[in-house]
Amino acid sequence: MPRTVDLSHPLETGMPHARTVPAPTFTPTSTWAEHRMRVMRLDIPTHIGTHVDAPSHFVEDGATLDQLPPSVLVGRAYCLEVLRDSPVPITAAELKSALDASAVVLEPGDALLIRTGWDDRYAEPPYVDNHPYLAVDAAEWAVATGLRLVGMDTISPDLPMSKRPPNFPYDVHRALLGGGTLMVENLILREIADQWCTLFVGVLNVRGGDGAPARALAVLD
Repeated sequence: MPRTVDLSHPLETGMPHARTVPAPTFTPTSTWAEHRMRVMRLDIPTHIGTHVDAPSHFVEDGATLDQLPPSVLVGRAYCLEVLRDSPVPITAAELKSALDASAVVLEPGDALLIRTGWDDRYAEPPYVDNHPYLAVDAAEWAVATGLRLVGMDTISPDLPMSKRPPNFPYDVHRALLGGGTLMVENLILREIADQWCTLFVGVLNVRGGDGAPARALAVLD
């Protein structure tokens, strides 16, 4: 019988976030005690928690969330484990070697989820500033392979914030999104490492959205 695994972090007070976006707030507007119902107001940036980056995030005329075809959010995905203890890049050669070693062949339209092990460090201070990341050639390889989506268990696929020079160009984001490959960040991948799954990414359908939180689910046969 298929098993469904939740790959997403909950939206909550105190969750990690990049310094370039504000912290979220969660404000009750109706309470059970006063109104006999519960309603909450969410004030959240588009790029926080488990979320999708739309092409318009870094491409001037790129597609917004509401312009994405639903097919890009659902389909076959492989979760490759490439463990890292520190902010070291993951190269295209390493990805290809690890896939070959597992006899995994990715086809155009597939998604690749990369587990570095940092989903286990989500609540730790280094998660924001010292995470592993993709080398630019890895992003270029993903686009050349025709992958519809790349997901990671880190806050960004680019160089961590503590190591970015002034006017950082966000080359990995630009390579992926400019090449038509979506990015999903802050995934929890420990339960599906080195497995195929059917991936469902329930991103908020924000008109004109450059990104939004998502509930990501993996169905394992």
